[in-house]
Formats: sequence, structure tokens, C-alpha cells
Amino acid sequence: MNWVYIVAGGLLLLFGRKLFWLFVAIIGFLVGMMYIPELLPEQPDQVILTVSLIAGLLGALLSILLQKFAVGLAGLISGGYVAYYLLENIVTNVGDFQWLAIIAGALAGAVLAGSMYDWALILISSASGAVIITQYLPITIPVNIVVLLILFFIGLVAQGRMKIKE
Repeated sequence: MNWVYIVAGGLLLLFGRKLFWLFVAIIGFLVGMMYIPELLPEQPDQVILTVSLIAGLLGALLSILLQKFAVGLAGLISGGYVAYYLLENIVTNVGDFQWLAIIAGALAGAVLAGSMYDWALILISSASGAVIITQYLPITIPVNIVVLLILFFIGLVAQGRMKIKE
């Protein structure tokens, strides 16, 4: 099922700001894919995928009805997710302070999403998309940081150009 994550990451990377509801839906879907197996143990992949899709659709509906709240919540979740990934792959040992760094990343994501709506969505969705793609590619640790930065830059440029053209 790695292709599902890579496609979701690619959509976030390239279209996260343009289709903010898609950004929120994908974050909801990915959170579902990570935690549904723990909540519903020993369920087949189809059940996990279905429940995760429902979580994503609820996220999309929430984003349409409560746009600012949904974007802030997605910023909170994706900021924490990006911080977690970076800690796991760049910093070797932070011990008990890992949760503080993840909380700081989550709060930074929420504040960015709430204060600089368009550019925050570009930054957060590009970073989230780059992390998700890099996480599921079969590459080694020194190479994944380079790939992550390249993908992040591609996302920034692609979404930034779309915003400027509007």
C-alpha cells in the first residue's frame, strides 16, 4: 500500500493550497491509515482503507463547513508529523524532549496555518507531501534528506507559481 501514501503525498506536495479541502482530507486519511490498525486490530486492509477514506471525507466536509478551523487543525497535525519525521531522521537522540519538539512543530503548523493562510498552506502541504513521499520511498537515510529537500522545493515552487498566477 506504499503507492497510496506516495500518491497522497504527491497531491499534497503539488496541490495542497489550491485544494485546501484535499489537503485536510489527505491529512485525515493518513491519520486514519496510521491509527485505524491500532483501533481495529486484525482487520483486513480493505476495512482500514475504507475507514481511513471515511475519515478523509469527514475532514473534507469539515474543511468546507469550518474552513479556518479545519486548516488550523490540519496545520497542527501536519506540523507535528513533520517535526516527528525530522527528529527521527536527522536528530539521533533527544530522549524525553522529543514530545516537546513534536508539540512545538504542531503548534508552529497551527499558528502558520491560521496567520498566513495561503503561504502557510503552501509551506505545510509541501513539507507534509515531501515527508510522506520520502518516508515511503525505498531510500537510505543520508539520501532521504536530500530527496526531502528537493521535493519540498518542488512543492514550494509549483504551488507558489499557481498562487502568483491567480
